[in-house]
Amino acid sequence: MNHHSVVCWVLIMGVLAYQPVEGQGVASVRGTVTNEAGRPIEHAQVTLDPQGAIRQLRTDREGRFSFIGVPQGAHTLRVTWVGFSPETKPLEMTGTDVTVDVILRRLTYLDTVAVTAKRNGLYGSVISKDSLLPVPGARIEIIGARKADSTNSSGTFNFPELKPGSYVVRVKHPFFESRNVGVVVPVGGGTELDLVVDRGRVSRDQHMEMLYREMDSRLTFRGIHTAFVPHEILKGREKMPLDKALQFAPEVAKKSIFIASDLCLFVDGIARPGANLSDFAPEDIESVELYAAPARVTTSIAGPQSERTMRQADPTRTLTDRWPPKTPCGRPPLPSEVGQSASSVKTLFAVVWLRR
Repeated sequence: MNHHSVVCWVLIMGVLAYQPVEGQGVASVRGTVTNEAGRPIEHAQVTLDPQGAIRQLRTDREGRFSFIGVPQGAHTLRVTWVGFSPETKPLEMTGTDVTVDVILRRLTYLDTVAVTAKRNGLYGSVISKDSLLPVPGARIEIIGARKADSTNSSGTFNFPELKPGSYVVRVKHPFFESRNVGVVVPVGGGTELDLVVDRGRVSRDQHMEMLYREMDSRLTFRGIHTAFVPHEILKGREKMPLDKALQFAPEVAKKSIFIASDLCLFVDGIARPGANLSDFAPEDIESVELYAAPARVTTSIAGPQSERTMRQADPTRTLTDRWPPKTPCGRPPLPSEVGQSASSVKTLFAVVWLRR
């Protein structure tokens, strides 16, 4: 073996010997950022090793973050967000993945008067995504409760009298894109909601505004066989078909609402003949409206339908009148769906609102 061959052999062996060492001890740091009420904080800044080789990112809509390729040794994780006290956590990486859950605590009360008791209703803030500054004057509408207000000079809002239940919060501002978020206000407690909005012009689509008004009417005058399911109720079942995941929602189960294939489906308020809830995944939807009637008296909307049944499922007629005449709903029922118990109620209409 000549000198040149020896040198090449040594270099090759050196590279091969080095490769496993380079990958050894490298792992990921993943986690979530929530507020004290347990709701995810979107767009919070997460910094790895703020005093050294800084790596930064922002949390997604679910408050999640992830750093990959973190070497062994001591590290520091720092999380900051507008209006909250920063949180710092030490990490000791040993070559295996680490999960970190961070809870941020608000620096001040949202009201000008200090509140010492547990908060009820819905409260929170609106923040600009690009500047991270509060957005005063944003209109906050609670769809399903017929309530509305605007954020104050600090970009905060408060609906202390909002009753427990599920709602849609709609945010509008002349210089920002509109946004809808489904929320749940618990019994004996409150929900804290911090919303991040993108700069842009508020939607001037009058047709969509009309559809949101119709949604507000349906949720305000919802009947006893109605269920409204926001995205957060379906957490943990994001990868299931939507029709299956909805059956686990407490309101759907409590009311014995049966979801069949031959329902009339609307997407963002628009009729979609031939579509089915199984075509969607929970991770893609913001909320779902379900309107049902007793199974023993329901038939396909394309067939004979009693006026009483239609009023019971859709008292506002905002769905009945929008479905194309003489058009079948959904798909033919599966064999397993035939002969459901008369004690259950069958869904006639479903409205899926997609996440933006």
